[in-house]
Amino acid sequence: MKKLFIVLLLFSITFIYANELTITEKIEKYSGENADELTQLLETQEGDTLRYLNFLLENCSNNDLSVLTEDYLMTNIEFAIKAKKFKYANYSEDIFRHFVLPHRVSQEPLEDWREKFYTELKPLVENVEDIKEAAILVNLWALEQITFKQTSGRDQAPLTTIKRGIGRCEEMMILYIAAARSVGIPTRTASVPFWNFTNNNHAWVEIWTPDGWKYTGGAEPANSLNKAWFTKTSQRATLITSRAFGNYESKNTIKRKDNVTTISSIEYYTDFEYVQIKVKDEENKLVTDANVVLYAASYGGLFPITELKSDENGLVKIPLGKGTVFVTAFKDDKLGYSILNTMENNSLEITLSENNGLNEHFNFLFPIPFENSDKAEQKEVLGDKYKLMRENADLKRKDRLNSQKKNIELVKYYDLSEKAEKQDSTFLKNREEFLKKCDDIAGNIQQFLYLLDKTNNPQEIEIIVNMIEKWNIKELCEIPDSTAIQTVVDIFIQAKNNFPSIPDSVFVDNVIGFTWRSATPPQNGWQKDFYPKIEKLIAKNPAKTVKKVIKWVDKNIVVDEDFVWTYFSGSLNPNDILNMKTVPEFYRTKLINSTLKLLGVPIQWKGRLEFFDGKDFVAVEEKDKKEEQDHKKFITVSIFVDGEKVKADSYENFLIAKLSEEGAISNTYFDGENDSLDYKANYRYKDDDNVYIESFVRNRNGDANIIVKSIEVLDSVKIELITPKEYLDNSDKWCDETKQNIINVVEKGDSISFKLLFVRGEIPTEPEERMLEQLSAKTENFQKNNIELILYSEMRAIADLDDLKGKFKIITGNKIISENIENYPILFLLDKENEIVFSSIGYNMGISDLLLKKVK
Repeated sequence: MKKLFIVLLLFSITFIYANELTITEKIEKYSGENADELTQLLETQEGDTLRYLNFLLENCSNNDLSVLTEDYLMTNIEFAIKAKKFKYANYSEDIFRHFVLPHRVSQEPLEDWREKFYTELKPLVENVEDIKEAAILVNLWALEQITFKQTSGRDQAPLTTIKRGIGRCEEMMILYIAAARSVGIPTRTASVPFWNFTNNNHAWVEIWTPDGWKYTGGAEPANSLNKAWFTKTSQRATLITSRAFGNYESKNTIKRKDNVTTISSIEYYTDFEYVQIKVKDEENKLVTDANVVLYAASYGGLFPITELKSDENGLVKIPLGKGTVFVTAFKDDKLGYSILNTMENNSLEITLSENNGLNEHFNFLFPIPFENSDKAEQKEVLGDKYKLMRENADLKRKDRLNSQKKNIELVKYYDLSEKAEKQDSTFLKNREEFLKKCDDIAGNIQQFLYLLDKTNNPQEIEIIVNMIEKWNIKELCEIPDSTAIQTVVDIFIQAKNNFPSIPDSVFVDNVIGFTWRSATPPQNGWQKDFYPKIEKLIAKNPAKTVKKVIKWVDKNIVVDEDFVWTYFSGSLNPNDILNMKTVPEFYRTKLINSTLKLLGVPIQWKGRLEFFDGKDFVAVEEKDKKEEQDHKKFITVSIFVDGEKVKADSYENFLIAKLSEEGAISNTYFDGENDSLDYKANYRYKDDDNVYIESFVRNRNGDANIIVKSIEVLDSVKIELITPKEYLDNSDKWCDETKQNIINVVEKGDSISFKLLFVRGEIPTEPEERMLEQLSAKTENFQKNNIELILYSEMRAIADLDDLKGKFKIITGNKIISENIENYPILFLLDKENEIVFSSIGYNMGISDLLLKKVK
């Protein structure tokens, strides 16, 4: 959240924090070519427009200042003001400014969505008086645009999401919030960074109503608020946070920093405790301004869920759900840490002492799931017509996406590429994956097909096919048109000719392919303007080119060590980075990476940026001998659970982490491979680094036995974990009719020891998609444990399940669940006598491991 606004008159801009600058000074520092028009805009506006303009520019991130223009800001303000005129828009000016007016939702690239969404959604809600009804209508509209599918990399922007038709939870959330705000519905992001009792996270939407904030899933419609597939899961959350753009006053604000307000929303979901953490030194004196971090257990180790500062009394106060967190406190190189179980205590004292590292073994415990919550008001809004409206939205989206599938037309181009020289089983498998990916490019595939149809150049065909294979789908969807694609193709052809001795496979993987998924620049056509700035940097060989590029980059930008990152910061392309000029170190790395790849120098990330010099990958920049050197370390990881050796699986049951300069534990880059059950890992570290291995095992309730061990001087590490005790399932819930129906279905399967029956309902849902993804990923494990997978589809076609044939026995038919159950899917595990030995209802994270352990 923003600090107190201070005008500093005498200082060097290089050494001040961005959130201490006046608006004009921020613009001058970060807006580059846009600075004059933004400054003039502030001088010429008045009234509400000026107040809203000040609010946006005062609170926006440094990133956004490099891309915001007069036209973008004025359109945003104009249509936000129009949105205040809807009948249900009866809220305070404070609510409007923080939750309707903002020009962005989260970390998506900026897109000009507001006018388009206002025009499209206005007819849908202009006669609605109840804001809850308006919210549900907008969610039905969002469902027509998008359905859930897991994606990777950075968030995609709302117009790209519509073009693509699919997205993960963050992208569904971004689309819904942008749409709702466009018609005056105050909304904010809500999320769990990590669920804590399983390896996953989630993001969704909170909506302001006259009787308080309510929640819903973005593009996950229900006929009421405070009802979603994740309701039961959220009841077990440790921390749920929402965020406000700017300095927002709230009773449950837990942090205000850098113009972002972080709010605890846990009260809307589950039972919680107001927790107090006291930080002291070894002399029992209170420690102010200590860095206090709370961690969840997820993805093999500990991950921060919030970072706070102790107040003048050495205290941190925060509402937390029932469960366990690990807590560290740090100041002046002194560290303290402890476990907090809110089922037993609501206070904790941590004593700081000399930082001698971490070597701990402890348990995380959580309450068992419960069926109902008095936190959730679930009053239906649209009545009987809702089901039909939802079905229509679903059908419209499916029809649109099906009409955009062009993979049959793309087969010939894949076969024309050099990949077709050897048409063996690997080729056929890769071609199938290529065509599936083409389906997901949806609304943008026609742009690629247009270029393929009009060219006879084999090299162009090869490059386009390689782009489709190697680029992330969201980048393929967001590149604006065929002209922008052609520009990239031409640049890649020239890049290949720059260094013809580089092997084709290296060029495809390390020039056309990504360096890192999360930090790839948005593909919004930036190459056209950027390439003329760099083409003269090409030298005789990659090494000399690298030197010229680094010199050019450092001539055009300045690294700002005090650069402020915020939640509301979108990804920038290289032109934006050059325009900003004063940038963080990571943007300098991104700029070097993008420049070298467009010039044809292969790049990879191995904890540092490396380039291919013609023989090997070597560091782009070697550290000066006077600077602290980093080293490469190899270590063998062995993991035992309950005395039995198990496979060491990175980001599943272990990871490697470091202690940052601010005293936070965070995972560090490492790679490696399994040698039988052991994992041979390598990572990079500096002399003063505190390096740890983190590992855990869960029981079916999500309780975790966790080990944190220092590994700086070790060549091998042995981890010995003990599974915490488990809780019982709810297999006895079902009536005799349902049990008989279940038996009738599984008897159609094969006669093997166990059968896992997955029952999906009449209406598609995200929980089904997520749980099918979980189970599919563990197919081999189920087969090894003699478990047959059966998927039963109640009253619903099965054409969308073609990808699962061979993994599941797929059956469709009438309803087999006699009970009135809304939260599909439903799982049944049956033994060889067809007795139900386990059952679950609705979404259940970590279900695959739970089932495998049950069989064992």
